Formats: sequence, C-alpha cells, structure tokens
Amino acid sequence: MQDLERREKDIHRVLSAVRPEPLPVGFRDAVMRRISADRGVAWEWIAAAALAVPSLGYLIWAVLVHGADLANGMDRVIAAAQGLEDASSTAFFVDGLLVIAVALVGLGSLIATHALLRGSGRQALPR
Repeated sequence: MQDLERREKDIHRVLSAVRPEPLPVGFRDAVMRRISADRGVAWEWIAAAALAVPSLGYLIWAVLVHGADLANGMDRVIAAAQGLEDASSTAFFVDGLLVIAVALVGLGSLIATHALLRGSGRQALPR
C-alpha cells in the first residue's frame, strides 16, 4: 500500500473492506448458454472474410511481385537488429499497405476465431 498515491489509498481501503463473494453455482453455464443462444455468428464469418481475404490476396501478390525486395529488406532489418551491420547506414523501405494488410488479416483471424468459439459453444453446452 506504500506505492499508492494519497488519492488511491481511500479507494483501496473501501474496496479491500468488501468481502469477496463467490459466483453462484451454474452462473458460468447460464452466461455461456445465453451467449450461444444468439444466432449472430454468420455476420462474424462475413466480416472476417471481408477483412482477411482481400488483404491476404494483396500479401500474396506483394510476395509474388516484390518477394526479393521484401526478403532483402527483412535481411537488412534483422542484421541491423542483431548488430551485424551499422544501423545508421542501414536503409530499408516499409510499405504502409503491407503493414495494414497484415493487421487486417490478423483482425479477420481474431473475428473468425471468436465466431468459431461461439459456434462450438453451442454443441458443448447442454440445453
């Protein structure tokens, strides 16, 4: 409690005085049943595909057309990070669209994973 500021100590004192209460039996199952009862999984798959497929297409195109440049730039970055080259003289180009495409593929994968988990939750829980 010594690392808290003066304003935080009062809040900490109030919150630490509250006795912890366990969740009621079956609370988690009830919440999961309610979540899995929603039928909105289809829009998640559509959103995931809309984000990931064009971005993945762009990434594949970029590797096919500029693969040697990308590999060369990556080699320079890794060599500079390891200290094998003088970092001040190392030059490489970062394509903003490439970074955005990677981020969109990751976001689409995250949404697809959520849809997959919601869809599998329906079968795992008894009704």
